Amino acid sequence: MKRLTRRLALLGRFNGNALISFRGPSSIGLRSIHLAPTTPAHPSSESSAPATDAAKDPRWVLLPCRDSRRDDDGSLVTNAKTMAEARTSMGQHLRISFELAAPPASSFLYYNYDCDGDGYPDPVNDVAADGDSVLLMVSRGHRDASSMATYDHFVYRAGGAAGRPPSLTLLPARNIPKHYEVDGTSQGLLLDPYSRALLEHDTGVLRRGEDDLVVAQLEVMSGDNGGQDVADICVLRLGMSQWEHKRSVPIIVHGEDDELIDKRPDMATAVGDRFLCWFCYSRGLIVWDMVGEERSPKLQYVPLPVLPYDPSYYTDDLPPLSYSQNVGAAGRNAVRFVNIEPRCCCGGFGRTSCARSRFAFTVTTWTLTLTIDGPMKWVKDAVLDCEELWALPGYEGLPRVHLECPIVSLDNPDIVCFKVNGYYENDKGSWKIWMIQVDTRNKALLSAVEYTDDAWKATFHIPAKL
Repeated sequence: MKRLTRRLALLGRFNGNALISFRGPSSIGLRSIHLAPTTPAHPSSESSAPATDAAKDPRWVLLPCRDSRRDDDGSLVTNAKTMAEARTSMGQHLRISFELAAPPASSFLYYNYDCDGDGYPDPVNDVAADGDSVLLMVSRGHRDASSMATYDHFVYRAGGAAGRPPSLTLLPARNIPKHYEVDGTSQGLLLDPYSRALLEHDTGVLRRGEDDLVVAQLEVMSGDNGGQDVADICVLRLGMSQWEHKRSVPIIVHGEDDELIDKRPDMATAVGDRFLCWFCYSRGLIVWDMVGEERSPKLQYVPLPVLPYDPSYYTDDLPPLSYSQNVGAAGRNAVRFVNIEPRCCCGGFGRTSCARSRFAFTVTTWTLTLTIDGPMKWVKDAVLDCEELWALPGYEGLPRVHLECPIVSLDNPDIVCFKVNGYYENDKGSWKIWMIQVDTRNKALLSAVEYTDDAWKATFHIPAKL
């Protein structure tokens, strides 16, 4: 098995949230889409059009990991119902709130905190989420030019129906070093627990009931000399003062692909109140069942139902599709996998260089029912061909290119948000980026958002319920 040589990001961040919705069979023409208003960089002047109930209080939202907005004087538009405050480990006052928008538009985090002294604060970043709880990372700055950056981590929880206000809880620094962090201690690196960041690719949160929340960071170590693959998991339960280190947790491999080709996962997602899953792009899913984990913790690895990435298949003139896979919860004990695959103009699998096949693709969705007692199997749900998508009412005028950055809806796993990047079909140096929301089972375009044409503004989105 060839080793994965090229890592691809999964999700996209967008700036702007002018939403156009499509309901029923009526057709929305090119002019109607392109006249959609765009959001200014600082949304202090909102559109005069009345907002819908869904826009005011969306059932779920998309949070960009690395596009928070600093609010130094508190003058920017935010939702007061989402505001929470706390003190950092250095005693600084931190206040955050969210500007919420219905998907496929982005919802943005606004923050304000004191930075007196030696700190040079960076933006507050969303790391992971489960339902109404979001893990945040805040830079504590550098003590001097030669020192390592240090971080605080918080859990934000949205307000509840019973009148519970939003809360912001400072987490204790991870006192347990990971393997690569130990390797650097000979040079004085990462000795400070505050220098150990919780990152979006290896850290997840799982809410278990009303008052229990688990933060977990995974580090996979492939077995040497034919040994079993194992992983270390650093675990913190909200309210505890110390992290727990689960060492050498065995990874049980299901399927013919018995090689964990990549030691680092790409993202984590919570499923129900029992499972935490780490997605390894183009490879598989690592599943952790919290039931019984105190007695005998173990992980399961399930390969994806697709061909593994083969770098020899592609060339510089014919690169692989980027940002083409993702997973999300599909109920309390199932995972939905979304895969965008290139196809030839003849309908066969694979990307070719002919004009008719350049942007041809299919979107396939699969479901995996999670269990810890036996093998798990992917079941195909739906297939959407690009020609079907491009012919849908409302798609007129949107770029006919490969979709990117699938994000599974938290309300209905059949509904998926995608990025549509006009860069790929435009050779004049100017293009637009869109986000669309598609019902993959019923093959309907539900809404479209026009975003910035700044291609550098791309990072992860995290779904949450705030």
